[in-house]
Amino acid sequence: MIATDKVLKESSRVEKIRTVHIDTSLQVERCKTLKKAQIVEQALKNFGFKSTSSYAKLEFKRAWLQRLSYLYSASQNIGRLDELIDYIKDKLGAHPKQQRRLNTCLEAIVSFLSTINESLSPTAQLIRLRSHIRSAVLGAYAWWDFSVTYEYKGTGCVRAEEQPKELSGGKLDVAILWCRQNNIKCIIHQFFERNKEHFLAIKQAIEKGSNVSDELKRTKEIIEEAQRNPRYLCDDHICTKLGDALIAIDGLDMDYFAANNDKEWVLLSNVLGKHLVNPVREARTNNLT
Repeated sequence: MIATDKVLKESSRVEKIRTVHIDTSLQVERCKTLKKAQIVEQALKNFGFKSTSSYAKLEFKRAWLQRLSYLYSASQNIGRLDELIDYIKDKLGAHPKQQRRLNTCLEAIVSFLSTINESLSPTAQLIRLRSHIRSAVLGAYAWWDFSVTYEYKGTGCVRAEEQPKELSGGKLDVAILWCRQNNIKCIIHQFFERNKEHFLAIKQAIEKGSNVSDELKRTKEIIEEAQRNPRYLCDDHICTKLGDALIAIDGLDMDYFAANNDKEWVLLSNVLGKHLVNPVREARTNNLT
């Protein structure tokens, strides 16, 4: 009995492992310049268990890897890095809807330049950039697995599992194929049914909220449609608009959420009873960025 009491006392002194579920937005931040990445890594180092969602990996592929691939392709017929920058500004900057894509491409270039500790000509910089992008894209899934402790796969997203590859001729393939209701391969409709109470709680919070984002308004509309027919979600044009909610609910076992888009994640965290970590916002508030 004395030995048992001793074990119980010792175990009570062990601090509970802190757990955090990481959204796509912060996974992308971890791939940017060293300064930006370190802000996130510093915040995450206090968590003994880090998770993410396979649906976040799909978004990462779309939001980061596809844009790296675009840069790689654009660089093939250009001789200097400064010419590449001018090229993407002309191509993407002329279209307001492409502004986010342009910003991501420029951030990727800045991230690469921040790693160079030597003086290189614009031509040599471009050659090094191509090599950097190729390695980053083809090694992205290995990095993803290393960056977290565990990946939840509640939606059964098959597109998330399609790894980037190099085709004959050196082209990088990060395509995301279509998903439609007439050929369902995921289990997102079952995921919705299993977690319906959480989706409905999110919908109700959006209805009661003031000044909610357009994305959350779309989330509410999609949840209403899914209530009538969960298979409605089995379409890549539909599920992508529900991304933050899917990722959040996939990580319900975690104590904390970590994300960079407060407009959606503050509400999601409050509804699902989680603490929200946003190191990017905190750094900006403290003038560290």
